[in-house]
Order: sequence, then structure tokens, then C-alpha cells
Amino acid sequence: MINRMMKDSGNKAYIKDLGRLDHSALSSEITTISDVSYIADDDPEHTMDIYFRNDGIVKPVLIDIHGGGFISHDKKIDGVFANVMAQNGFVVFALNYRLAYPEYTVFDQIEDIDKATRWIYKNSSSYEGDAGDLYLAGHSSGGVNAVAESLLSISPDMLSDYGFEKRDYMYNGLLLDCGLMHFYKNSVAYNGMRGMVFPKRYKNDVRYRHLVFAENSEISRLPKTVIITNESDELKDMSLYFDGLLKNRNVEHILFENGSKGHMGVIFEPKADGMRLLGEVSEYLKG
Repeated sequence: MINRMMKDSGNKAYIKDLGRLDHSALSSEITTISDVSYIADDDPEHTMDIYFRNDGIVKPVLIDIHGGGFISHDKKIDGVFANVMAQNGFVVFALNYRLAYPEYTVFDQIEDIDKATRWIYKNSSSYEGDAGDLYLAGHSSGGVNAVAESLLSISPDMLSDYGFEKRDYMYNGLLLDCGLMHFYKNSVAYNGMRGMVFPKRYKNDVRYRHLVFAENSEISRLPKTVIITNESDELKDMSLYFDGLLKNRNVEHILFENGSKGHMGVIFEPKADGMRLLGEVSEYLKG
């Protein structure tokens, strides 16, 4: 009953959040190609939107993973953010993936993202993207999936435990926007959340152990990372937690605490200060 109420609440929040998007930051110079399938199964949750400046210049690729507590939202919520990052010189692939509960889990999402990134690696040149210059962005719960995807590219053991094929690519940078980076904390609320989005007996599943970042030695091999939060982000403590973890592991990274106000503020209001912030983020990642 509670899980169903949370799912319904997430779906209602998505509709409300779409109305919060500030479209004044959009540039008509950015080409958008919508609903490209990365798995040939006609499932809208296996599609992506592609944003790029169609000028004949090869560009770095940014793979964008939306948030929504693992259970809600859609790639469209990141449309303004993706357009702005395309203005900053990336080819942006904004992904859909199967939402958790009641049928699917976070493990299914990680599998979808794996398949999407393989498709992008093979096909990004058709959209002026450089498959040798890959970056990841994740918002809220999408931050967890972004770190998981990055780890899959540096950990043969994780690839094996997830049953994925060998890869030929790695990532040069990671952007975590108001990430749910301490989702495995011990509390009634988060225990309940994990029980909703992971399968039964998930704590005994080797795949889950890779996601307990504080206990994963491969975290020290992450690419340079940007962490964005702000004073009114309700998950700010999780961003600060991950900042401390990266400091302890000597991972090159930078923390921005002046993002647009509120949780995932840069996807809703990436204008003025937000535009300048995303410009700085882009330069840091590509520098």
C-alpha cells in the first residue's frame, strides 16, 4: 500500500515538475532528435533524446541519466538541461530506462543504461559525437546509476557480476547533480525505499555490494567528478557525504554549492547563475 502511494506520488510530481521547467534557456540553434530507440523493442523506456549543435564539428559526448527516486520521471525532465549542455559543446544523449516498482528494479535500470551506452558508443559519430570522449551526468537517483555505469567501465569484476559483456570504452568525467549518493544509509525511510526498488534479499546480492560506494575500492578510480548541490537541496548532505568519500579516495573532483536553488535546480532554472555554473562545469569536465 505504501509503495503504491509512493509510486503515485512520484508520477504526480513528474507532471508538476514538467511545468516548472524554464524554457527561456533553450537555444533554437540546438538540434533535437527525439525518441531514438537503443533497443529494438518499441518500448518508450528504451529510448533517448539527442541534443547537439549541427555544425559539422566533432564534439564530446555527454550521457544524461534523469532522476525520480528510481520510480518516476522521464528523459523530458532533463530537456532544458540537455539543450544548455549542448550549447556548451556536448552532444547530449538523454536516456529513458525502465522505472523501478512494481516489476523492475535498479538492477534492470543499470542493464538498460549499459545497453544504451553501448549503442551510443557505436552510433555517436552519426550525431557529430566523439566516442573516444565520453562523459556521464546523473541527477538525484540518476547519480547512483551514473556512478554505477562509470564503475562498470573500470571494474572487470563488476562487469562479470552483472553478466555484461566486455567494454571498449571508459569515461573522462562524471557530473552528479544533487545525487542520492548515500542511498544505502541505515534509516527507516531508506530501508523502505531500498526494499521497494531492489529485489528481495538484495543485501546478499553481489551486484548490490558494488553500489555501496563507501565499501567499493574501485571508487578511487572514478574519473574527475563534478558534484552540484545548493543550500536548499534536501539531499545536500548526500552530496557532501560523497565529496568526503572522494576526498578520502584521492579522486580529482570539484564541489559546487551554488547551484540553482532547490533539488536538481539546474534542470529547472538553468538561466543566469545556473547558465554560468553549467558553463564552468563544462569547462572543468573538458579541461
